[in-house]
Amino acid sequence: MNKRIYILALVIAVLIGACKKDITDLNVNPNDSQTPNPDLLFKQSVKRGMSNYLTATNLEYNGIAHWVMYFSARGGINPSIPYISPPGGDNYWSESYIDAMNNAQVIIDYDETAGEDFTNLKATALIWKSFIAHRVTDLWGAIPYSEALQGNPELNFAPSFDSQEEVYNKLFADLELAVSQLDEAAEAITSDSDLLFAGDIDKWKRFANSLRFRLAMRVSNVNESLANDVLTDLESVDLFESNAGSAEFQFNSVFNNPLNEAGNIRFSEGAQYVNPSKYLVDLLLENDDPRINFYLEEASLYDTFDFLERFKGVPNLLPFNSEEWEDYNLDETLGDPNGEWGDVSRIGEFYMTNLRPVPLLSYSELCFLQAEASLRGLWNGNADELVKEGVRTHMEHMNFHNYSDHENIEEQDIADYVNAISAVDLEDIITQKWTLLAYENTLESFSEYRRTGFPTLVDFYGESIDNSIFPQRLKYPNSEFTLNQTNYLEAIEMQGSDELTTPLWWSN
Repeated sequence: MNKRIYILALVIAVLIGACKKDITDLNVNPNDSQTPNPDLLFKQSVKRGMSNYLTATNLEYNGIAHWVMYFSARGGINPSIPYISPPGGDNYWSESYIDAMNNAQVIIDYDETAGEDFTNLKATALIWKSFIAHRVTDLWGAIPYSEALQGNPELNFAPSFDSQEEVYNKLFADLELAVSQLDEAAEAITSDSDLLFAGDIDKWKRFANSLRFRLAMRVSNVNESLANDVLTDLESVDLFESNAGSAEFQFNSVFNNPLNEAGNIRFSEGAQYVNPSKYLVDLLLENDDPRINFYLEEASLYDTFDFLERFKGVPNLLPFNSEEWEDYNLDETLGDPNGEWGDVSRIGEFYMTNLRPVPLLSYSELCFLQAEASLRGLWNGNADELVKEGVRTHMEHMNFHNYSDHENIEEQDIADYVNAISAVDLEDIITQKWTLLAYENTLESFSEYRRTGFPTLVDFYGESIDNSIFPQRLKYPNSEFTLNQTNYLEAIEMQGSDELTTPLWWSN
C-alpha cells in the first residue's frame, strides 16, 4: 500500500513539475509567430483601412451617399425620418481602430533588432494611420487618439477622447514628422507590402504633403491662421504634380471593390437596388458634362421606347406615398410584367469594375483645393486655371483607366467644357469637386458639404434642403457607451449631444 502511495505521489509531483515548467506555453499558439512581421502588418493595415463590402454598403452606399445625393433608393423616404443613421458606422469604427490604425501603430512602435531598418516603413505607417484617423474624426468629431492604440505594457482599454481640434493638431504634427523621417537612402519598403505606392518613397512624401493641404482647408473656416501656416510651409515641399502621383488603391478578384460587389449583388434585389439620384443626373445634364456616360448607364428601356428619358435619376427626399412615384417604374405599364425599373439609370459601368484603381486623394482634388485656397488669398495661383486643370486631369484619368464599353471623352469635348470655365466662385469649385468624388469618395464629399454648404442640394421639387436636420456626424458606436462609458460621457459634454445633427469643430 505504501509503495502504491509513493508511486502515485511521484507521478503527481512529476505532473505538477511539468505544469509549472510549461504553464506559460498553454496560451501560445504554436502556429503563430510571437514576433510581428512589419511588412505583413502594413499590408493588412492598408487593406483593412479600405473597408469591405458590408461596411461600405451600410455606411456609404445606403447611408451617406444618399445624404449627399449621389444615390437615391427606389420607393422614397419616410418624411418623418428623412435621414436615417447608417448601421455601418459601428463596423467602420472598429475596423479603423482594430485593423487599420492598430496594425499601423504596432509598426510605429516596433523595436528594431540588429541589421533591421524599418525607418521608411514606420514613417509610411504613421502617414497611413493619420489618413485613417482623419476619416474617423471627420465622421464622429472627438475620438480616442492620444491615449488610444497603446499596446503592452500599458494596455489602456478605456482611452480618453481628444477634441477634434486636438486631433487635427496631432495630425498636422504627425504628417510633418513622417515626411521628415522618410529617407530614400534607407531600407526600401517592399513593393509587395505597399499596396498604394509599391515602395516609392517620393510618392509617400507627396501623399502626406497633399493630405496636409486637404486638412488645412478643412480647418480654414475655424482657424485660418493655422491653415495659412500649413499652406505657407507647403509652398516649399513636393505635392502631387500629375495623375501618376495620386494615392489610389487597386482592388482585385480576391478583395473586390465594395461598390462593384454591392452593385452586382443589389442589381438582383429589385426595388432595393441603389440608383444614381435625380440630383446627380440633372446636374450632369444641365452642365452638358461629357463625363455623363462614365457616371451613368442609360435607362434600359430607352432603346425600346424613345419617348423615355435616356438618363433618369431616382428622386431625392421624395416621400414614399407621393403621387410622383407614378411616373417611375413604368415597366409594367409598358408591357413588362416584371417591373424592373428599366426607366431609370444605373451606376456607370466605369465605376463598377475591379480593374480600375480607386482614388483616395487625387491630383485633381488637390487642384480644387489649391483653387479654393487661391480664391481666399491663401495660395499663389489662379483659381480659374486650377479648376480647369482639375477638371481636365479628371477626364484624362477617366480615359486612361476606361475599362468600360463606353468610348473615351473626345479631346474637343474636354477642351470645350474646360474653356467654358471662368470667374469661378466657391460654389463652382466645390461642385466640381463633388462631381469628381462621386460614388467612390463619399466620405470626403460629406465633409466638404458640411464645411462649405456646397453644392446646393435640393429635393425633388427643386427646394433647398433643410440644413437644420441634415446630418453633421455619426453617432458613437454602442461599444464606446458600454466599454468606455466615463470617457464617452465626457466627450458628449465637451462636444455636444450624441446626435446626427451635432456640428463638428471645423464645420461651426
